[in-house]
Amino acid sequence: MNIIIFEDGLHDNFYPLSVTKPLWELRSGLFSFRERIEIFVRRDPGLAGAGLYFFTRDYLVPRFRELYPQVHINDFSIFDHDGEFLFVNAVKYPSRTDFAIDKNSAVILGPVPVLARVDAGMIMKPFDSIPTMLMKLGLAKVDYYEQYEGPGTGRKANFIWDLMDANPDIIRGDYGLAGYAGNGAARNDVTISGDETQVYIEDGVVFDPYVFIDATGGPVVVGSGTKINSFSRIEGPCVIGRDSLILGAKVRGGTSIGTCCRIGGEIERSIFHGYCNKYHDGFIGHSYIGEWINMGALTTNSDLKNNYTNVKVYTPGSRKKTGLRKVGCFMGDFVKTSIGTLINTGTSIGPGAMLVHAGMLTPFHIPPFTWYMNGETVRTAGLDDFISTCREAMNRRNVPVTEEFIAMIRTIHAMSTPEREQQ
Repeated sequence: MNIIIFEDGLHDNFYPLSVTKPLWELRSGLFSFRERIEIFVRRDPGLAGAGLYFFTRDYLVPRFRELYPQVHINDFSIFDHDGEFLFVNAVKYPSRTDFAIDKNSAVILGPVPVLARVDAGMIMKPFDSIPTMLMKLGLAKVDYYEQYEGPGTGRKANFIWDLMDANPDIIRGDYGLAGYAGNGAARNDVTISGDETQVYIEDGVVFDPYVFIDATGGPVVVGSGTKINSFSRIEGPCVIGRDSLILGAKVRGGTSIGTCCRIGGEIERSIFHGYCNKYHDGFIGHSYIGEWINMGALTTNSDLKNNYTNVKVYTPGSRKKTGLRKVGCFMGDFVKTSIGTLINTGTSIGPGAMLVHAGMLTPFHIPPFTWYMNGETVRTAGLDDFISTCREAMNRRNVPVTEEFIAMIRTIHAMSTPEREQQ
């Protein structure tokens, strides 16, 4: 069996992170969706020999083939093979029951396929897109069942805020999926409250004196090369990625911090994808923060409206009801904020934007590659200057700026021109 991870065309529901990333690259819990399915397949003896193939939008392919040369990305030659294909939606959390679905049947949720098992002889070629092809096959529909606890929950994310909202449960499930044997009891350099088997600390983590881990609410994982400064408090469920620095921060439950982040202040139930610099005090809650973010001192977001009503969030074309009372902000890659920036409840900030404090809360949407200054959003020129700034930031972390990266940024800038012109 070959396993096909596909996007369903609803990538705008995961704006602004989906502008610069395939949906299977989005992070929640301990892993990205790509990493999770790779672990799932590798650990299931019944899937030995299964091939994994990932599909995304064309403009993202060169950059992510460069980042992951070992991964099959948009390799349509797989459809010339015989046998069976299991199609899995890119933002579905895997479950063991997925692989037991009947042949030539599908799980359909609303307008899109979530899961399908298809004999190679049924594949229709050529096809415009995988989801369109699957919807036309006339596959038998089977019921869709979601679990909400334990490894392999099986649920599907529908919007960017689902990743944040489900993050505590997903961390707990991923801890079981990863098979971590907690080693908290072996550490004498950090104070731990709760079940020490729910604390896993990789080699090379450095704790200053007076660091406290509270595992009563769920597991805590700390990646290698990370340093945690004195007076930091870390509450599970939580994951802190490799080579990060925690600067006396309060890291509340439900938080995922990716690789090479610098985190100060207070964080609650938020996802930091990676390479984020939030060095100073300030609050970020119920949010998803992209890569290569730099937050000025005291940057703070609201995650609860004063009238306690549910929050709406911008996605391209409309503002959507989240059905949630606690929603913070969604910040695309390469966003920068000045000191004292105040971000409104449910704000979406496009990649490459700049926010300059003007004594007032941000609007609900700031388009890509624009500046929010003096209480208004302004169009900016100088894409070459932006790329130079990216090069400076990435070189500081020994990450090269390649031609594939530059081509992707130029394409995204051109694609987002209508958004900027509406300002």
